[in-house]
Amino acid sequence: MSRPTFPWPWHGPENRKLTLVVLLWLAALQLWALVSIHLLPLGRPSPWTEETTRRAPAFARFDSGWYNSIVEKGYPAPPAPGTQSEHAFFPLYPMTARAIHLATGLDSFRAAVAVSWAALLLAVPLLASEARERFGERADLRTLPFLLLYPVAFFLAAVYTESLFLLLALLAFRATRRGELAPALLFGLLLGLTRAPAAAVGPGLAVAWWLGGATGTRRAAGASLLLLAPLSGVLAWVFGIGLLQGEPNLFFRSMGAWRTSAGNPFAGAVAFALEPVRMIRTGWFMEHPGAIAPFVHFGLFAVLGAFQLRMRRWADAAWTAGVLGLAVATGTADGIPRYTLTVYPGHFAAAALCEGRPRLKALWLGASLALLLLNSSFFVNWHFVS
Repeated sequence: MSRPTFPWPWHGPENRKLTLVVLLWLAALQLWALVSIHLLPLGRPSPWTEETTRRAPAFARFDSGWYNSIVEKGYPAPPAPGTQSEHAFFPLYPMTARAIHLATGLDSFRAAVAVSWAALLLAVPLLASEARERFGERADLRTLPFLLLYPVAFFLAAVYTESLFLLLALLAFRATRRGELAPALLFGLLLGLTRAPAAAVGPGLAVAWWLGGATGTRRAAGASLLLLAPLSGVLAWVFGIGLLQGEPNLFFRSMGAWRTSAGNPFAGAVAFALEPVRMIRTGWFMEHPGAIAPFVHFGLFAVLGAFQLRMRRWADAAWTAGVLGLAVATGTADGIPRYTLTVYPGHFAAAALCEGRPRLKALWLGASLALLLLNSSFFVNWHFVS
């Protein structure tokens, strides 16, 4: 029996329909961004220069500025102690955009947007293909809304790494389940060069390989290599940028300029446990209600992880546990909504949980859509959304 052909966005009527859905979703987000910026009373001043702000697309905010700097200029010399710098940002996404920028002369922000949108267009047919393999025909129609209406799904259209990370994760698991070790290792390594939470993907890849049919030495060796592949990519950047710049601890110093616990991995678990306590005691949650969102997403994916275990989706549960464990180890809930966005088996679990429960599904997707509109409107108006 031959394997299905690769699901290119333009291959076959089903994938072309999915591509149209994604393009309409992107257009709707841009329209909503314009409404939010010009009609809603949410505006805050941009911290960027007037020229940079003028060039920035609607979904280029906050960390997008660092990525844009890398696209324009590459990585600079190490900064002064205590100074934030580009060295904390992993290279695959901005350097891919930089290659397009240099080769075509396309504006740096637009080059980064092109990478994000192209990766998303390639990722969605892969997502749909896996959904059909797991749950049968038309499963893509049942599962895709749980991704595209996720409360922070707009990051898939932003100058951020989410779309590229999603694409590489889908490719890594596709190769793993097909017993193609070399491509799986390559995509795992590239995941690690995209952002640090890639380290959490390794356990899922290892379990998927272990359960995938390989036997004997190849089974154990493949699982071990896949466990370490994303982490190897992470460590290659974490220590490689320091070696290239002549300062071995440069990455940790740069991360520490944002957050002490991020630069000191041993303080992470304590910081994570104390963070919500501090926010409650100081009244931070009362003044900034959105600050509770990362903890809600943490709890949501803990529930979905338990459901994955119940469904005996061991590789999915391993990835979910890895993401949540990494948040604890690094000492902060910041970023959990973005990081869980790309854990696509969680969206599969949500769809499965809502299957046969129309009221739950309507409530889930309705609340997600409302939060997506709210979060995206705040984001484009310079309110921080993790």
